[in-house]
Amino acid sequence: MDINSRSDDHVRTDPMNWAESLRTRQLEKSVMYYLGGTTITVVSVFAVYRFMTDDFSGGLTNTVIVGMLMFCLLLGRFQRYERWALVIFGLVSSVSCLLSTLIVGSNGLLWSYLVLWINTLILPRWLAGVLNGLIIAVYILNPTLFSSLLHGISWVAVAVMFSVFGIVFTTQLRKQRRGLAHLATRDPLTGTGNRRLMQHHLEDAVKRQSKHQPPASVMVMDLDYFKALNDKYGHEAGDQALVRFAADVQRALREQDGFYRMGGEEFVILLPEMDHTTAQAALPKLHQRLSGATSGPGGALHFSAGAATLKPQEGWSRWLARADDALYQAKRGGRNRLELAE
Repeated sequence: MDINSRSDDHVRTDPMNWAESLRTRQLEKSVMYYLGGTTITVVSVFAVYRFMTDDFSGGLTNTVIVGMLMFCLLLGRFQRYERWALVIFGLVSSVSCLLSTLIVGSNGLLWSYLVLWINTLILPRWLAGVLNGLIIAVYILNPTLFSSLLHGISWVAVAVMFSVFGIVFTTQLRKQRRGLAHLATRDPLTGTGNRRLMQHHLEDAVKRQSKHQPPASVMVMDLDYFKALNDKYGHEAGDQALVRFAADVQRALREQDGFYRMGGEEFVILLPEMDHTTAQAALPKLHQRLSGATSGPGGALHFSAGAATLKPQEGWSRWLARADDALYQAKRGGRNRLELAE
């Protein structure tokens, strides 16, 4: 893939979004495991009791519920299936709640409040609303579950409030988690990834190569004479120049590339699936395209760069250090140039 083939008008997005993995499904999985484990223990006791009292239909129902919940907990261990694990867990909990109440009677109504709350915590809002509405509707259609009309109306009112409050609560909670994840992984000035996100993505690149996937390359960039720019025009002008530079670089990268600010005027680009031969051909063109393309208060902004392709059995820190060494070779070689580590 040619790194220079993207349109300058297209703003890059980051599909290797570690922040996304932080802000979704972590709380949901915790709820599933804690409540799932507790439910398995409790329902297993009920299953044994019902078998001992010759209630084979109830015991079999409880056994099936335990088996399905254990399947969900096992499925959630695999990252690629965790979303399905949560959905199946919500479905199993809802169906189990309905069956238990319809079989046992009004005693099962108390369990329904817990299931209504669990659904709002672990499921998408629309699915939680559908399942909770289904549970409430089924109970309304079975008036024998309630001792009186007032009992039925009271239960429905509380169940609806449980569901609405749960959806509002989790919506706000997820919004706050997204904001915190953004703050934790983004540079506040330029909006690029920060060192924490960069390290995570470099570690992922090392793991992918260990699974015999194509190697990645990394390029370290440092703006030339930026300290002199700050001293002459002030730090505010320097910050504005960094923001413009970062935006220009982002527009030039591929969708799968990562872009991070190491600190000060130093940036790092992660180029997945780019071996040394491809890097030798593409990165000099990228440097030529970007160096001098951004206007600063004292003229065009030029930068020196060093690049390195990940070697077999190499750790991320050594890989980055080789690129950093190549950067200093570029600095010593006259600046405004790119050096590739062998």
